[in-house]
Amino acid sequence: MDHKFGENWMPLGLKMEKKVRPLFGNIQKSEYFEILRLWQLAFEWTYYDQVLGGITANQKEEKKPENPRFQGLFCIDDREGSLRRNIEALEPSSETFGTPGFFGVAFHYKPMNGKFTMKVCPAPVNPPYLIKEVVDGKKSEKDFHFSDYTHSLFFGWLITHTIGFWSAIRLFINIFIPRLSPATTLSFRHMDRFSKLSIERQHDHDTEDGLLVGFTIDEMTDRVDSLLKSIGLVDRFAPLVYVVGHGASSVNNTHYAGYDCGACSGRPGSVNARVISYMTNHPSVRENLKSRGINIPASTLFVGALHDTTRDEIEFFDDQFADTNKTSYHEYNKKIFNEALTLNAKERARRFVTIDHKQSLAGLHADVKRRSVSLFEPRPELNHATNTLCIVGRRSLTEDVFLDRRAFMNSYDYRVDPDGTFLFTILSAAAPVCGGINLEYYFSRVDNDKLGAGTKLPHNVMGLFGVANGIDGDLRPGLPNQMVEVHDPLRLLMIVEHYEEVIHRTIQKSESLFEWFQNEWVLLVAVHPETKQISRFTDGTFVPYQPTFVPKQVHDTKTLFENERDNLPVFLIQKQNAHVQ
Repeated sequence: MDHKFGENWMPLGLKMEKKVRPLFGNIQKSEYFEILRLWQLAFEWTYYDQVLGGITANQKEEKKPENPRFQGLFCIDDREGSLRRNIEALEPSSETFGTPGFFGVAFHYKPMNGKFTMKVCPAPVNPPYLIKEVVDGKKSEKDFHFSDYTHSLFFGWLITHTIGFWSAIRLFINIFIPRLSPATTLSFRHMDRFSKLSIERQHDHDTEDGLLVGFTIDEMTDRVDSLLKSIGLVDRFAPLVYVVGHGASSVNNTHYAGYDCGACSGRPGSVNARVISYMTNHPSVRENLKSRGINIPASTLFVGALHDTTRDEIEFFDDQFADTNKTSYHEYNKKIFNEALTLNAKERARRFVTIDHKQSLAGLHADVKRRSVSLFEPRPELNHATNTLCIVGRRSLTEDVFLDRRAFMNSYDYRVDPDGTFLFTILSAAAPVCGGINLEYYFSRVDNDKLGAGTKLPHNVMGLFGVANGIDGDLRPGLPNQMVEVHDPLRLLMIVEHYEEVIHRTIQKSESLFEWFQNEWVLLVAVHPETKQISRFTDGTFVPYQPTFVPKQVHDTKTLFENERDNLPVFLIQKQNAHVQ
């Protein structure tokens, strides 16, 4: 490039005189590429047929609990699917929903004493709102090793030659006995659980950094209304509704942001969970919602929470209740969550070679937690590895279908949205986000040397936007081998529960949305909400599809994880009533 343009050349994007049309040139077809295409289709549809066969066999009628004990809103993230399944198995009267993990509230966030704001919403969105953290009362202490004193001339020199030696000793001990330390990237530190947030805005002149501080009542109402209607939660509210964001923890990991919530710009969703819970609990918002057909009982409370997907731990926010009955309910529900998280750790651990997955549940969960803070571990978790599905529909569609943590799951009720208005919003986000994640894993797995990032061990962060191998100057374009080595390169299959004509009309509303399905970067299947008839979108139209796979039935999924480390086939789960031990 220097030889062509001189040593100081402008970005190539400024040198382009016109866009290349077509963007993708013609590829000369050959028998070799035809064979590869057929192998890829056979590889994909061998699994897709299992999934669609499971949905076809799962013909039970939708039965919602009339008085659910509690309800939970989770991110659509594929890592949350197994947690939802475990919760529903332990407490059959519970309900869970899936929605993008920013929960429909897009804003910038400034933590206490923070110098900069950060986006906690989808990356393409640029919201004009700011949520500030104000620590009230209890404040988590900052480790002395990371205090401002270390930056001064005298104290920096003194600390280095005194307690600096203790830091070296602690590091040495941590190698052999991994544990949490101030250097750990812990998802629960994103926001102080005892802090207050500036959520409600009284005046339009309340601004900071060019952003509006908080939301007005009307703005809150719009966001709560859109969220609840998009997932079909418009009645039968439980006494406690948990809004559960997710984040991850790790140490010595150059790719840790990729483990947090993609809908929150690669950050934990704790602030979003608290913000939407505050909005939904606001009396004025609830009064406005009544005119829109949503009547939330005064006895219902929304509670924010954060699930650490690496450690399988959960933390609840603003859960001190004046009502003793609410406190009792919440204590029982916390036991459900914690037992479900332990079962989730067992399910995840079958992929980890260094963990004895036949030990007790408590010992196994402890090993998973230690793994998250080990300096030796380049795989604190496997993130989206094995993702290959996106389900948009009611929970009853796949509630008893075992999908092995391979599906993004977005709750949606076609009866609340007969014309596809909310469906368009869901697909406009799910196709590029879930499809983009899937293709990122796909190409990184197909050719990790050219399209991925190689091994992550020598990675150096460059400019906070990319990594290079050691001192190499070239940025690596994809994911490291440790994140994709168990991934099967299958394109994303999006399964939508609605009428074919509504889905077809919806995806044609936007050219950028339609090309995902027209070009088959993401494959699309429609499930008729009444007959359960399946049809596949191909060559611009839907054609009937009849799966051939008949799934086996299992009663206890825990036994599946003790003898198999690879991907499991699709099963039908025969539920048994379970109780907290």
